[in-house]
Amino acid sequence: MSAIRSSSRRYVIAGAAVLALAGGGLGLAYFYPALGPIAGSVAPQLYVDSMSGAQIPSRGRFVLVDAASARLYMIEDGRVQDSMRVIVGAPETPTPELKSSINYETLNPYWHVTREVAKAVIAPRVLKEGEAYLNRQGYEVVSSFANPQPLSPAEVDWKGVAAGTATVKVRQKPGPANSLGRFKFDIPYSDGIYLHDTPKKELFAQDQRALSHGCVRLEDAQRLAQWLLGRDPPAASVPEQQVALPRPVPITIAYLKPGAQTQLAGLQ
Repeated sequence: MSAIRSSSRRYVIAGAAVLALAGGGLGLAYFYPALGPIAGSVAPQLYVDSMSGAQIPSRGRFVLVDAASARLYMIEDGRVQDSMRVIVGAPETPTPELKSSINYETLNPYWHVTREVAKAVIAPRVLKEGEAYLNRQGYEVVSSFANPQPLSPAEVDWKGVAAGTATVKVRQKPGPANSLGRFKFDIPYSDGIYLHDTPKKELFAQDQRALSHGCVRLEDAQRLAQWLLGRDPPAASVPEQQVALPRPVPITIAYLKPGAQTQLAGLQ
């Protein structure tokens, strides 16, 4: 009888150990889902909690912008290859969460000034300084952005633009003062949100980098351009020169929580 009880205890202890190991494995899978399955199984999506869609492709290149920490990650085959600081939308104009793809990069882009910036910034400066302000900043008034024809600034009701009762189409020509710098990365179906270079590199030294009107400014746009192409980008010969990527690269913009940022660090 004693032998039977001893044998039973051994089975109970062994069973408890198996359950404990299984429970520990489930716990690890819950807290560290980015670790994925055991070796030899089918490669899944890699998961990061609180990321929009929660999926990092296990194959190919992928761009992740964490707007919460103002940082961009270049990920390939499920592992972080490189990262950089970015500037994201200010609290009143936050960068939206989205999932899309990057199909090409634009060299020497024009900046199509938004209606809000034309009203709040450009019109008051023109009223104060005249057309000299436009010339100094490389701005030009055009009939439209789709099929632009130059217009005389003298024909614009700048007081109406400043008051919000009139509109104007203004674009900034490529050059050292251009707010988009030398590179722009359009994102389809993003309601006008895109990644771009910037001449104001000093802003990346700030810890608080929620400063833009919604678009994402890049600390080193040329480095991202090179990574996306897999080679050095060509020297631009004309304004708005578009260079197609070898294949579309998925992009996600999300606001990651601290735990998810820790998970992402595990993909280094």
